[in-house]
Amino acid sequence: NYRKPGVDLLKEYTSTSITINQNELEQNKNKILETLRNYGIGITHIKATVGPTVTLYEIVPDAGVRISKIKNLEDDIALSLAALGIRIIAPIPGKGTIGIEVPNANPTLVSMKSVIAAAKFQQSEMELPIALGKNISNETFVFDLAKMPHLLMAGATGQGKSVGLNAVLTSLLYKKHPAEVKFVLVDPKKVELTLFNKIERHFLAKLPDTEDAIITDNTKVINTLNSLCIEMDTRYSLLKDAMV
Repeated sequence: NYRKPGVDLLKEYTSTSITINQNELEQNKNKILETLRNYGIGITHIKATVGPTVTLYEIVPDAGVRISKIKNLEDDIALSLAALGIRIIAPIPGKGTIGIEVPNANPTLVSMKSVIAAAKFQQSEMELPIALGKNISNETFVFDLAKMPHLLMAGATGQGKSVGLNAVLTSLLYKKHPAEVKFVLVDPKKVELTLFNKIERHFLAKLPDTEDAIITDNTKVINTLNSLCIEMDTRYSLLKDAMV
């Protein structure tokens, strides 16, 4: 009698549309051009693409300009824009341009409901589809976790590690039946994943002698990981016997 959760369970946010400040765009364009000119770098073309949290400025440098010279000016460009931090993509894959990502002064909130409800996620036929957010073009970004067998999420405090992990778990809960997926969750902080205690009976896997579904004691992690290795070897043996 299991029923997959509906998107109505997710929180609705009133303001999710991108607001474009033309004055801010033009000012940033001029500051980027001026900074590059000060270092003897000419630009033949510049355009801006506004995303939910950052704006991508694509530039085409004059012929003969070394990409490394522009990349070395990352701190100088950030200073001229009074931005907390920028990212230079040199070159942008598939394009003959160099990208400069600048944080928006007023970032737009990307809700989990908007990406889960998107057709790209709902109609996805991926093995383990994950709706992680929206890209610079404001399109829902979905990837297949099954094609990313080794995944490390890292970053400084406040950079969104917990949000990203919650997006991964939520996506799988919306796409998979309890018979298809089980989670082994480790939460040393004891507060990051407590919400998922509610799905213990359906989605959480634990050792028979373990009381809590979510591991918070680091001393118990090794036994759980060893058990997972045994399960992995058992599955490999089954695949071998089936000649898959």
